[in-house]
Amino acid sequence: MTSLTYVTTSWDDGHPNDLRLAAMLARYAITGTFYVPAATERETMSAPQMRELTRDFEIGAHTLHHVDLTGVADHAALSEIVDSKAWIEDMTGFRCLCFCPPIGRYSSRHLGMIRKAGYVAVRSVELLSLDFPRPQAGLLLMPTTVQAFPHRFPVFARNAIKRLALANLWRYVVHGRTAEWPELAGSLLRQAIARGGVFHLWGHSWELEDDSQWQRLEDVLRFMASSLSQAPAVTNGQLCQLTASARPAFDQAMVSAGG
Repeated sequence: MTSLTYVTTSWDDGHPNDLRLAAMLARYAITGTFYVPAATERETMSAPQMRELTRDFEIGAHTLHHVDLTGVADHAALSEIVDSKAWIEDMTGFRCLCFCPPIGRYSSRHLGMIRKAGYVAVRSVELLSLDFPRPQAGLLLMPTTVQAFPHRFPVFARNAIKRLALANLWRYVVHGRTAEWPELAGSLLRQAIARGGVFHLWGHSWELEDDSQWQRLEDVLRFMASSLSQAPAVTNGQLCQLTASARPAFDQAMVSAGG
């Protein structure tokens, strides 16, 4: 699989600005997955707006109430995980394959809950990765490459050290060394194309607005679009299906685990 390259995008929190973001992605023939909770501390999309997104994009679950899973009791976490899947499927009419824990926080016990709820994959907030989704606890765990937000080196260092992903940090030292996320995105996408892997861009539409990042995003999407012949764009769910189809052993593990 490492000789192949794909690009995918994901966008969290279900803010109405997701519609502006979706229009921009569609303009560059780039797809992705929107992780939508039923409610957050910010405004969220209406049911008709969500259904509009499903014409070209995947909708993933993000709990019902944007809950930090590590901050609530197990029964509350399980309810948020299970009920958000049912809510997405009722709203869209499509199976919900992917789950993204709010704020990227979860523990190993939550992975068991996510698998038993019927999800196929979990999107994490691991940065600087070019890896395909990895089998873990009967699921596929999706790391990310670049967040559409300006981070400095200490953020990348903490992110890598927390996950013992020192190869990611080395990748930043060799191919990044910049707080300009569009430059980092271009460098890592070129590396993914050269060596194979997944370039995964993610972010929040409300953050793009608050931090005036729309033009930067457009510049990155334009570069991604110019690379689509070498790195096709897929949703998070499609990426996981492609990964699973190339991993018969993983498929068997899913069956054995009841996933």
